[in-house]
Amino acid sequence: MRGEEMLSGAFTGVHGAEAFMEENAAYSRWGLWARTVWGLMVERWGLLRFLAWAGRVDSLGLVGVTGVLALAAPLMAVAAGELVGAVARTKGLAGALPALGVFLGAMLLYQGALAAQQILEHRVSWAIDGGVRRRIRELAAAPREIGHLSEQKFMADADRATDLGFTWRTRSAGTAVTAQVYLLGRLTSTVAAAVVLALYLPLLSVVLLAVCLLNRAAVRRQWVHLVGVEDEAIGGERKTEYWSEVAAGPAAGKEVRLFGLAGWIVDRRRAEHHAWMSVRWAARREIVRQQGTTIGLTALSAVGVLVGPGVAAVQGVLDAGELATCLVAAMTVWHIGMLFGQDLDLAYGLGAVQALRRLELSHRAPDAETGTRVGPGALVHFEAVSFSYPGASRKVLDGLELEIRPGEVLAVVGANGEGKTTLIKLLAGLYTPTSGRVTVGGTDLAEVDVEHWRRQLTVVFQNFLRYPASLRDNVALAAPEHPADDEAVLLALERAGAGALVRTLPRGLDTPLWRSGESGRDLSGGQWQSVVIARALFAVAHGRRLVVFDEPTANLDVRAETEFFQRVVKAIGDASAVLISHRLSTIRHADRIVVLQDGKIIESGRHADLMRRDGAYATLFRLQSEHFDTEAAAS
Repeated sequence: MRGEEMLSGAFTGVHGAEAFMEENAAYSRWGLWARTVWGLMVERWGLLRFLAWAGRVDSLGLVGVTGVLALAAPLMAVAAGELVGAVARTKGLAGALPALGVFLGAMLLYQGALAAQQILEHRVSWAIDGGVRRRIRELAAAPREIGHLSEQKFMADADRATDLGFTWRTRSAGTAVTAQVYLLGRLTSTVAAAVVLALYLPLLSVVLLAVCLLNRAAVRRQWVHLVGVEDEAIGGERKTEYWSEVAAGPAAGKEVRLFGLAGWIVDRRRAEHHAWMSVRWAARREIVRQQGTTIGLTALSAVGVLVGPGVAAVQGVLDAGELATCLVAAMTVWHIGMLFGQDLDLAYGLGAVQALRRLELSHRAPDAETGTRVGPGALVHFEAVSFSYPGASRKVLDGLELEIRPGEVLAVVGANGEGKTTLIKLLAGLYTPTSGRVTVGGTDLAEVDVEHWRRQLTVVFQNFLRYPASLRDNVALAAPEHPADDEAVLLALERAGAGALVRTLPRGLDTPLWRSGESGRDLSGGQWQSVVIARALFAVAHGRRLVVFDEPTANLDVRAETEFFQRVVKAIGDASAVLISHRLSTIRHADRIVVLQDGKIIESGRHADLMRRDGAYATLFRLQSEHFDTEAAAS
């Protein structure tokens, strides 16, 4: 069974139980208890279905050795009774050797199964945790848009689903599954031991089992509450981790030292940590104050374990062998009243499973793309497009009307925050307009095969991605469906003005572009900008018919900026190009320039036309010209 199908079945069962409870809201206290127990049973069964992610051999092996352990404890109780009885009857070990062999065999079986269980638990939980992380990546990458990646709820659930716990002991979805298997084995062992005890002392067996299970339920309820408190405070954990990264990570290292912020950042990290942990500490103090009942039940059950069989033996109800059997069986039953590490694994790991379930229910992968395929070089039209980010009242775009014509070099200018980058995301289908529509060749982009559409455009984002890979891959990944042949990669680098860079790198195109490793190299901002421009040119050479440059000269020097239009824009041939830049000297030769302000296009035309109109573009261009003239004179 595929992981997605298994996961869907598990979640459907739990969801169905919740729906049943919601449809029957008016029920008695008994009904509430019964439905709660039923919901827990369904949830626990759903956990066991995760075993499919661990493979048949390991999963069946874990279930098998757990079954052996479940039967080993009552077997040792019977074997201990036989051994003691044989010793008592024969007044020595000679006649008790067969019973001794059975007892030692039971102990060896128990210890061997216990060792195998620990190994298999590690293998199974590791495989399941890997499957959970893989599924989170699939859910994050599946939607055609990216809005969910900035949602607080999505990020919190993704963090929780992949969280490995707060302590030295891993407590994740995988450990929740293996803990459930372990606890089912312990419960089976307890019931079997209670049956053995009931053969001699039925009343003690029933009372002891009931008291221990009641005590266990009370203790577990307290810890489940604590885990719930910790889950609600996960936002504080994320803040603490952020300040830890700022304090110790390389990204902020320069500013932290330059401005002397180390003490301030450490104080902020400590304050966030204390704010986050204070909630947990308060919950723990409350649990400690509730321990009177559990201590009393534990003491009462312990007295029953020791006194009950002893009184029966004194009264002649039990002989020596039967007394030993009852003591060992009673101790096995009594032990279920304790809280095991696996109980905490289960309680904490269930939070990760529930977070994954919420993501599954709210971010299911879309059906296979069946939209319309548009031909290359189609007209793109923003028709009365408005857009607001989720939770924001301000419109980033407000009734935008804009055409991107085939083979045209279009420049978009405007102040920061006017929606230029948002326009790119709408163009790529990464967001859907709040109102209006974006059409490609007359077809609404929402009805277009988005994957096919994205194979026709490429974007150089202002905050571009620096892949920790070779120079060759950093260029060729713009068109991953084509082989990264060296000739095409070198040509793109040459056209982007980065040809000399290749000759300075120790391994040429094979040089890893990251700091780690002896042969790794990082690049300057300008060098990276040239590599990313080469990435776009490589994509155009392999079929992309629309290329978008978002602030393409931000990290280039004056000479490279001056050459950008002549060198790069001409290199894209008859493909359409959209240039977004604050540096107007870069885009003055564009076929058409539009000025974006307040979410609308307020001016449109060629550079000369806009200068004659003496509007917003002309004002901004003259301000930049005066600035550069002043700098040139000063130098």
